[in-house]
Amino acid sequence: MSDSEGKAGRSDGQGLVFAGGCPRSGLTLLRRLLEPHRHAHCGPDTGLPPSIAMQWQNFARELGPLHAQDFDLGAEDMRRTMADLLTGMISAPLDQPPIKVLVEKTSLNVAAFDPLGRLLPQARFIHVVRDGRDVANSLLARNWRDPQGRPFPHVSNTGAALKYWTDLTGIGLAAERSLAGRIIRIRYEDLATRPKATVTRLMTFLGLKFEPAQLHYATRSIELHGLEHDSAPLINQPLTRRRVGAGAGLDVQVNPATRQRLNELGYGAPAGTKRRRVGAR
Repeated sequence: MSDSEGKAGRSDGQGLVFAGGCPRSGLTLLRRLLEPHRHAHCGPDTGLPPSIAMQWQNFARELGPLHAQDFDLGAEDMRRTMADLLTGMISAPLDQPPIKVLVEKTSLNVAAFDPLGRLLPQARFIHVVRDGRDVANSLLARNWRDPQGRPFPHVSNTGAALKYWTDLTGIGLAAERSLAGRIIRIRYEDLATRPKATVTRLMTFLGLKFEPAQLHYATRSIELHGLEHDSAPLINQPLTRRRVGAGAGLDVQVNPATRQRLNELGYGAPAGTKRRRVGAR
């Protein structure tokens, strides 16, 4: 394939992969495990894909008829224009051999998986999930505030944190159905406890082979720009299971909707605990 053909294919998302999931679900760990691969690039969050995909979706819904009737711009014209805008902003690493796959890991990509899938019909997706109790526990340790200096509800209230996880994983699961064959689900717990098997499965999905260097990321430096400050002290630590089950104490505050989602994603009783049987004495 020539350079011009390769760049033209990017308007359809060729070579592009979007990773997303509820914040604090393990996307930085995913990045660390991908970046050592010779043929993969996974840099810091850009925040661009969800904003551009949502803007395109809004344009298509609100202004599509106007574009077509008064400007001779059909739906495909607008899709390609917005696709070129997005890919032009993020795809430069694909011009650097031997990179074959670019993974953009903005966590809130998950909220735009479906429109991204329609905007870039050849793009692929990674849905990263983690036990919602552990996610909520991590969120509640954050000091994220709005422009007025007030803490966001999902980092200051347990119920709001659990709902935030439940809502975002629900969007991700809907995308898994609409993007079947183009999306893979990766669990944080599997990355932490079965890294080789899990990364091998992921690389097969990406059309690449697992490389042993991927499990030794702690010896490699990475670009810290765009990395959350709270994650910086952990970025060079080797794989650990210590944070699996860290939110077990929040299980008593799980409501039925979140319980259903936990079960749907394969999370029963919190790690390291045994749920008491109904009727047990």
